[in-house]
This record gives sequence, structure tokens and C-alpha cells, in this order.
Amino acid sequence: MIKNLWVTGYRSYELGIFKPDDPKEKVIQKFLEERFINYAEDGMEWILTGAQLGTEQIVGKAVKVLKDKGYNIKHAVMLPFSNFGGQWNEKNQSLLNIFLRNADYVNKLTTLGYHSGIQLRTWQSFMLKHTDGSLIFYDPDNEGKPKYDYDAMKNYQEQGNDYSLELIDFDAMQDFANMMSEK
Repeated sequence: MIKNLWVTGYRSYELGIFKPDDPKEKVIQKFLEERFINYAEDGMEWILTGAQLGTEQIVGKAVKVLKDKGYNIKHAVMLPFSNFGGQWNEKNQSLLNIFLRNADYVNKLTTLGYHSGIQLRTWQSFMLKHTDGSLIFYDPDNEGKPKYDYDAMKNYQEQGNDYSLELIDFDAMQDFANMMSEK
């Protein structure tokens, strides 16, 4: 059973999402809501994410909708270092602040600012050790930033850890979008 689920995926720029009312974001959010309902009904209690623009911040919106519908799930945002998002423009920092305010729990792995890629690998290791499985919006045929998390998840499984991995690729998301447009 998955009590704690790590959810991540493509960044907004990798998805071509540059405006808050982009229809692609609505499709991804609705898809996540439906998956989270299934996980919640199977006993999931926490969803853990980072705070990247794109899939991770869409997760926050999906969780909020489900909480409003009465689902008892919580959202934890784990930041890899202390000044995460500090170099973002004002609009994106505002989105980050709203996202963090809506989470049930926010913490950072270190009080240090970013200084090395080791911090990101430490963060991945933390996420793997504190979750029972993951859902990742990633298509191995269309590499991007999620490749690093996907590789870490696969390696963790290959080391013999009992760890669930649900891969959502572009075909699955397109099928869902088609189904939504038919309704």
C-alpha cells in the first residue's frame, strides 16, 4: 500500500505552458485529480513534491480540489535548499509563494543556498526513502528535467527496494485529453 506518494514531472517550459489559463494545465490537473482519488481510496495519506513550476505546482491545485471535495489527503513540499526559487522572476516567485502557502507542510533539506548538484541527489534520496512509490509525468522518448528523477526511481527499484513507479507518458496524457474533450 502507498501511504506516501512522490509526484513530479515536466517543468512548465518543457510542456509549453506559459500562462495560468493554459488548457494543457487543466488537462494535467484533471488527470492528476483522478489518479489521486484512486490512490486516496487505496489508503494514500500524503503527496510529496518539490516546488518546480509545471507538474509539481499543478499537483498543489489538484490536491486543493480534492480536499474541497472531502478527500483526506495532505500535501508536503520538500525543497532541496533554502533559497529555492530565489532567482525566479517576480511572477514565478508569486506563484511559488501561493503554492507553498497552500501546502500542508513545507520544509527544506538544508539551510544552505544552492551550491552543488549533490544537493539535488540528496533531495532525490530523501524523497525515495520517505515515499512508498511515485507517479511521474515523463516520457522516456522526450527527455527533459524529469529524466534525473526517473533514473533515480528506476535505480532505487533495481537496488531491490519495494517501490511502486507509475509512469505517465505523453500518449497517456493525450488519450486522457481526448476522453475529456469527448465528454
